[in-house]
Amino acid sequence: MLSYFGPQQDVPSDSLHLAYSTDGLRWSALANGRPAYQLTGMGTNHIRDPFLFRKNDGTYVYIATDWTLSENDANYWNHPSSKIFVADSTDLITFTNPRLITLTNLPGPGATPMHAWAPEAYYDPDRKLYAIIWSGNDTTGANRIYVSYTEDFVTIVNPTPDVLFDPGYSVIDATITQWNDRNYLFFKDETDSSGSALTGSGKDIQIARSPTLALDPATFTRWSPDYITRGSTQSRRRATEGPFVIKDPRQDRWYLFADYYLNGGVFGCWSTTDLDTDPGSWTELPSAQYSFPSGVRHANAVRVTQAELDAIIAHY
Repeated sequence: MLSYFGPQQDVPSDSLHLAYSTDGLRWSALANGRPAYQLTGMGTNHIRDPFLFRKNDGTYVYIATDWTLSENDANYWNHPSSKIFVADSTDLITFTNPRLITLTNLPGPGATPMHAWAPEAYYDPDRKLYAIIWSGNDTTGANRIYVSYTEDFVTIVNPTPDVLFDPGYSVIDATITQWNDRNYLFFKDETDSSGSALTGSGKDIQIARSPTLALDPATFTRWSPDYITRGSTQSRRRATEGPFVIKDPRQDRWYLFADYYLNGGVFGCWSTTDLDTDPGSWTELPSAQYSFPSGVRHANAVRVTQAELDAIIAHY
């Protein structure tokens, strides 16, 4: 199941949209592209960057960037939020108990709160807690990847969050793939170039890894400066963000999808058979080999059973 939001700046776009795939490459929109869940009665009702996670009890939690103090991109910068949106679901059809939870008591730049962007959830087996990873900006404006721990997606155990990953430059949009007893963290290099030349600057997807499945701060290491999304032409910026990674259910192959954020809802796809290979060696797939619903922004995927999928398709 694919979760995403739309390319416009109205409430229907800034809502939860769903699509599905049986091969991980060709995705079909549900509800004819209408929101599967649209917030009401909470500020402006705008929520972005949806992420669906199956908890240990088999139910789902839906988390997203809190945009409820804003109505559009320009307005957001005056009203950043240190909270995230959370709702519960047993079937990805009905969503209940919508709420906001605060992830940080740290200040952001100037007189504004630290923002909490693009939250994702994972289970930390060492702590026996759920870990929420997210992008936050410090007082200088630089972004790092933070981690907040929770037992119930209601109360945060560490009100002052831990820095999960800081490569020494600004990074956002982390997503984690767990494989072979270690974590792989894909992220967007958020740095920009000085002057007018864009060659070699950031704004593309890199990767780090840790030695265990525990989400321990300061254990992730970027072993190559190469960008996955630039392939063999590392000096050419592609302008990608919002990565998500899935394993092909039929073979030993991984797909990384990333949002060409300057193109208004267009995704690219790169593949590899080995997550430990050099990031610049991933293969970019021709667009004819995969497809998304029109206007997909900042997507991610969660696996469901065939029975769940049948019920979801029948409902929508």
